[in-house]
Amino acid sequence: MSGKKVTTSRVFAASTILALVISVPMITVILVMHYVVMADIMITGIAGIITLFIAMGFSFKVSKKLSAKTHGADGKDLEKA
Repeated sequence: MSGKKVTTSRVFAASTILALVISVPMITVILVMHYVVMADIMITGIAGIITLFIAMGFSFKVSKKLSAKTHGADGKDLEKA
C-alpha cells in the first residue's frame, strides 16, 4: 500500500479528468465536422455520437487506472485500511 488517503480533491481531480476524456473528443469532432468539413448537421451529430461512445469506452480504462490508485493491493480502500 502506498499510504495515500482518498481526499475530496483527489475525487474531484479524477472526475474532472474523466469528464474531459469523454467530452473533449466529441466537441472537437463536432466543431471540425461543422466548420471545417461543412458536413450536414445530421452527419455531424452522428459522428459526434459515435465519438462519444468510443470516448466512453476509453474512459472506462482510464477510470480503472485512477481507481487503482485509491485501493490497496488487497482491494480495500486505503482510507479504511
